[in-house]
Amino acid sequence: MRHHLIITTIALACVSLLQAEPKATGRPITIKAVDGLQFDPPQARMKPGQTVLFRFLNRDSNDMPHNLVIIKEGALEEIQKASMQITPEAIARGYVPDHEAVIKGSKLIKADEGDEFYFTAPEEKGVYHYVCTYPGHSSIMYGALYVGKGAPKLHTDKNVPQVVRNQALELENAKKNVARPFMRRYFMTNAGPAAIGVALPGDQNYCWDAGNCRLRYAWTGDFINYGSTSRTNGSQQVSPSGKVYWTGGGDNLTYTISTGDDSLKPDFKGYQLINGTPKYTYHFGELVVTEFPQTQDKALVNTISVQNASAPIKVYAKGNVTSNVGTREGDYIVVNPADAQNIQLTFPAQ
Repeated sequence: MRHHLIITTIALACVSLLQAEPKATGRPITIKAVDGLQFDPPQARMKPGQTVLFRFLNRDSNDMPHNLVIIKEGALEEIQKASMQITPEAIARGYVPDHEAVIKGSKLIKADEGDEFYFTAPEEKGVYHYVCTYPGHSSIMYGALYVGKGAPKLHTDKNVPQVVRNQALELENAKKNVARPFMRRYFMTNAGPAAIGVALPGDQNYCWDAGNCRLRYAWTGDFINYGSTSRTNGSQQVSPSGKVYWTGGGDNLTYTISTGDDSLKPDFKGYQLINGTPKYTYHFGELVVTEFPQTQDKALVNTISVQNASAPIKVYAKGNVTSNVGTREGDYIVVNPADAQNIQLTFPAQ
């Protein structure tokens, strides 16, 4: 009878815990503490009454402890003052202030650790804040939680720290003042880790994947959308800022050249700049291949040269792409060896 009572009690406790766990009505929000006493991202958005899982990660390389405390609207200055108290009680609370403006708080976590909690947004629309209340941090380490409201562009948002606005403004200016031609290695969306972004004269841009040795996509307009911060260490990828008019698709085994031998993989040998524009060279088995994408009228023209071809080759040209030589077979242009040294693929910017 006693054992039965114990089992029943445990079962009821488990049911109670399951019932107490909130049901998420929105996607999780991940916020990181990063170098310079900053949150990444410095802005977050929720709908009124929405419940989401907050994931808080400490990625500060300076071995600094941090927490994340969500507070009521208009209470930032009060919480900043309250967070300066260093008492045994404050330490026991992980430096989360004992203040009526505190809605929810994480644990105080060390570098490379994390915490998570469910949070239900207030029903009232407004701008709330998330703050690190470890003593001395809150004056510059806070972000804006927009509930039921659209967030302004980061460089104009007075609800985030001045240092964050300054960084965002630098990025806005960098996007507008790209001196073309321009190239740089990036972690780019829909490409491998060895992606190269190139801004050509005019408004043509493209992403070339040095790991996969092929053109990934092309776009017109502004160059790169750096996101809300300048951190591009792989955890934050950059994306085209203008209109993408062609994307190659395929998977990581899709290459510019196909010979029918699935064991072959491209071996990137580098690039040379011709009038500031990169011309890429790689080996594909016995083949020596160069690719030279350039602007021509309202199109991108990729001039491909294949040396040592002794049999017909296939050139990947998915979509509305034309070629000066060869015949189309599905997503490929089949080119005879005699024509392989001067293949021009045209990608119309429509």
